[in-house]
Amino acid sequence: MHILEEISQRYSPPIIDSREVEKEKVEAIFEAARRAPSCYNKQPWRFVVVKKEDETRKALEDALSLGNGWAKRAAILVAATAKPSSDCDTNGIPYYAYDVGMSVMSMTIEAEHQGLKCHQMAGYREKRVKDALALPQSSRVLALIAVGYEGEVESLSDKILARGKEAVTKSKERLPIDDIVFWGRYVDE
Repeated sequence: MHILEEISQRYSPPIIDSREVEKEKVEAIFEAARRAPSCYNKQPWRFVVVKKEDETRKALEDALSLGNGWAKRAAILVAATAKPSSDCDTNGIPYYAYDVGMSVMSMTIEAEHQGLKCHQMAGYREKRVKDALALPQSSRVLALIAVGYEGEVESLSDKILARGKEAVTKSKERLPIDDIVFWGRYVDE
């Protein structure tokens, strides 16, 4: 089966290089994010892009969990945010989070197309991110994303155990399609 190479080859690398990313490529990934579908076209996503030289960078890095310290090397860190108040009022589902996820996926696929990588993270302290970036308290930070060129795994610190290095470099297997797609009705495993 053939699908877009940007989808089939996409993965979140353990290392994002620190070299600068061309402005045109950054603009392209956010144009792709902007064009994502959203509930009633509300487009609730807001992105705060933080480069190495930005005065907010250190405070944002300090908001990362210890396990995401690797992301400090990335040329760009992005906070994907939205206000729950901008949500659709349908089925009691937080569609703003779903919409931001679709926007981030569009951004990620375009990043792949541009020769870049995105690594989304859930490991951060939300209040510290909000404080660092002057986000309104009514906003939610749904993900932090390291964006840039993939770095060499060999650049990982010697402190990383061999099994840890193996875990971040091994292939990421996907569930078989028959385990995730059900035809006509759901079949409990």
